[in-house]
Formats: sequence, C-alpha cells, structure tokens
Amino acid sequence: MALPNLKHLQYLLALYEHKHFNRAADACYVSQSTLSNAIVKLEEQMACQLLERDHKSFIFTPQGEKIVEMARSIVVSATEMVDFAQQQGDPTKGLVRIGCIPTIAPYLLADLVKSCQQQLPQLQLYLDEDTTEQLLIKLANGEIDLALLALPIEKHGFQSKVLGKDNFYFAGSDKLIKIFKENSDFHSLPKQSVFLLSEEHCLTEHAVSACKLADKTRINSFSASSIATLIQMTAFHQGVTFLPAMAVNKGVGLAEGITIEAFADNIYREIGMLWRPTSLRRQTFSKLANIVEQILKQTS
Repeated sequence: MALPNLKHLQYLLALYEHKHFNRAADACYVSQSTLSNAIVKLEEQMACQLLERDHKSFIFTPQGEKIVEMARSIVVSATEMVDFAQQQGDPTKGLVRIGCIPTIAPYLLADLVKSCQQQLPQLQLYLDEDTTEQLLIKLANGEIDLALLALPIEKHGFQSKVLGKDNFYFAGSDKLIKIFKENSDFHSLPKQSVFLLSEEHCLTEHAVSACKLADKTRINSFSASSIATLIQMTAFHQGVTFLPAMAVNKGVGLAEGITIEAFADNIYREIGMLWRPTSLRRQTFSKLANIVEQILKQTS
C-alpha cells in the first residue's frame, strides 16, 4: 500500500486553512494545478473523497475533516522529528519557535533573547506575538514549539509549567488611587472610571478576577487594544487601570505621569510555558524555562 506524500498532506492542511485553492497554493509556493493534483492523488491513494466540488467552490467531506485532523498530527510529528535530528542530540542547538501574548512579549522577550545569547548561543529563537486563543491554535498545529502565556488556561491539553508570578499594580489618577486605598473598595470609585484591555487579552480577565472587581458599572465601556493605548486612555480620562509588574519595571506609565501603586494584598497572575505532550525537545524547553524563571525572579 502506497503511503501519502508528506508534502501532499501539507498542501491539504493549507487548503483547509485558506479554504481557497489559489491562496493555499500561494502559501505553499506552488501552482494551483500542483496543489489540485496533490489533493486528487491523496483521494486516489486513500480511496476516500476529501472534498465535494462544483465549478466554483468546494467543501470538505466529513471524512475529509477527519483526514485533515490526522494529517496535522502526522505533519507536526514529522517536523518535530526533523528538529530533533538536527539538534544532533544537543538540546542547546537548533531553532525554537516561541509564541507569546502581547501583555508579556514587550517586557520579557528582549531579556529572554539577551539571556539566550549568553547562556545558549547556539540556540536560535523565532518569536511570534499573538493572543492566547491564536497561540493555542498555532501550538496545536505545530506552527510554534512552545507558548509563554498567563495562566490558568482551561482545557488546553498541553504540557505546562508555571514559571513565576507577575504582580498587579494599580495605576492612574492619584486622586482615585487615594480614594481606593482608604477602604480597598471599588464601589468608592466613580462609574466608568476603570479602564481595561479588550476581552481578547487575558490580562483583563486575570486582573478582574484577581482584584475581585465584581461591580461592572465601574468599568469603562471603551477598551484598549494594547497596554500602551490603555495607559494613554487612563491618563487622558483621569481614570485607573491595572498593570503587570513586568510592564511597570520597564518604565511603562512614567512618561504619562500616572501614579502607580502596589496593592496591599498579593495580587498577581502566573506566567507559564505550554508545549505539546508529543514534543521530543523537553530538555531544550527546560533550559528555556529556567532562563525565564530567572528573569521573572529579577523583575518580581
């Protein structure tokens, strides 16, 4: 029995992702006819219809959906095998693709790269900044090797390790912070005075949960897309917000002249690393985890 070509499986995955023959072919740097012929070849080899076609469009059959899932696992395993072989048994060599969320990346990755250059000079890092949701998809699809995220994350199915804590700071109008410090009650703040990131950023969920901000009337209806914008909105409207320690330690908020205060209680988010349980590079990830732990201890 002839086994499917690995490249053909990659074409199938590209077609599933882009839902368009031309775009999938462009993504694979091949012609549309090459990609189309590969899909037909797969169907012939497996005696299974993967697509339902007409002259303008197509959809994946239920069998095709399942084959895509299996193909993804095969391609990811093959990629990991090649990566492992290229290390030649040395966990300090090779390329590691690291995904990181936007509320961590600007304040951690520069230090991580610098430390890796000193401690693991033969290890190459490829860095990818994206939301938690997208990074989990990329990790599952083999597009990245590990992810640096804020925990907890429910039902992810990956191996994980907590690397350290990142405390929250209260930041914004000096007047409002003084009012809050008198009784540590968000009800004492004006309505719409608390500014947060948009819901796609897990920092919002973690901050609201950790700070027990149950009264949603205090939260401003406008949300920011980044910490930089969040600071600007908070400063302009004389409101308040929450900042992670790693951002505060990099001087975030100083230029805007906002007041930054630590909470009386130990309020924090956990920073963790996730990787696929099938990965063969646990030794490499362990070394990277140790470096991140060192960085977090220095900034806590």
